Amino acid sequence: MSGIAGIVRFDGGPTEPALVERMTAAMSFRGPDGIRHRVEGAVALGHCLLRTTPESLDEAQPLASDDGRVLLVLDGRVADPVELRRELEGRGVRLRDRSDAELVLRAYELWGPDCLRRFDGDFAFFAWDARSRTALCARDRMGNRPFHYHWRDGVFAFASDLRALHALPWVKRELNEGFLAEALADEWLSREETFWTGIVRLVAAHRMVVGANGSTPERYWSPDLEAPLPARKESDLAEAYLVILTEEVRRASRSHAPVAIEVSGGLDSSALFSLAARLEAKGSFPAPGLEGTTLLIDDGSTADELDYARAVARFVGQPLREVPPTRMPQEWYRERAEAFLDFPGYRNGAMFVDLRREARSRGC
Repeated sequence: MSGIAGIVRFDGGPTEPALVERMTAAMSFRGPDGIRHRVEGAVALGHCLLRTTPESLDEAQPLASDDGRVLLVLDGRVADPVELRRELEGRGVRLRDRSDAELVLRAYELWGPDCLRRFDGDFAFFAWDARSRTALCARDRMGNRPFHYHWRDGVFAFASDLRALHALPWVKRELNEGFLAEALADEWLSREETFWTGIVRLVAAHRMVVGANGSTPERYWSPDLEAPLPARKESDLAEAYLVILTEEVRRASRSHAPVAIEVSGGLDSSALFSLAARLEAKGSFPAPGLEGTTLLIDDGSTADELDYARAVARFVGQPLREVPPTRMPQEWYRERAEAFLDFPGYRNGAMFVDLRREARSRGC
């Protein structure tokens, strides 16, 4: 994931460029393909770029409209870029490049906050409108991309990572004991709170217009619980679901590099890997390659799923890379918690560290 950060002073005073530079430096790992900033008076924005799609090769953020009225930083991508590009161009919009950030910027210029109804994907973005002196903040429907923010004395700051906000001198490191209790009890009740008093999360499927008088998050999307089924027969329902799932796998696999899929042998990962392999065989896979990878656990324990994963690989005719699970010492979890200022994750999640590291080393 890329990273976004920014500061807006609604008291009219200028924002020091060094402040947003401190924020992006705190999450520089999100920007292996470059870190850029833009400061326009009271507004300072930063972007840490990780290129993942062919279109992102054209990307250079923060992005500005032709007249400089709208500034944008985006972490994420649009799931339906072809359709959105066609609709925008049909309305006379001139797109300057093929990046998803350009699509989001132009959609905001054309439709304002209602642009969120026009596209799907996984994203978090901030769009500043100099004319109205307001900003639109938004997070994708499932909350795949993070968005944290902090208000104090007319100054609004936001960032992908908690530690980027803690890089600001006025953000106090005061522990939110109520949220800590939820985390330790594994009873998640709060959707907006974080481990730190004063730092808030924008909830999934919510948008927020920010102005001098404050902000009010609002839901912009919810699943239609009354949607009619596409068919009545079970076999027809299965076929309809297969079409939907195949299209989602295709959209999610848009990449300028080979895509690695973790295969456990379970139904979900097996289905995704099989559909990706089918798309690749048909020449419809939107990436230059596909790899299957799995954890090498062959001790006969309940975690040993190697036979199932190998069976899936044989079925789809794809090789399977087997990587031993990572075993981290307790100190590693402490160091990550101190570095990221967030919950360090459960122990079984660390098993995949070397698997992902090896996939990255092969350019996936």
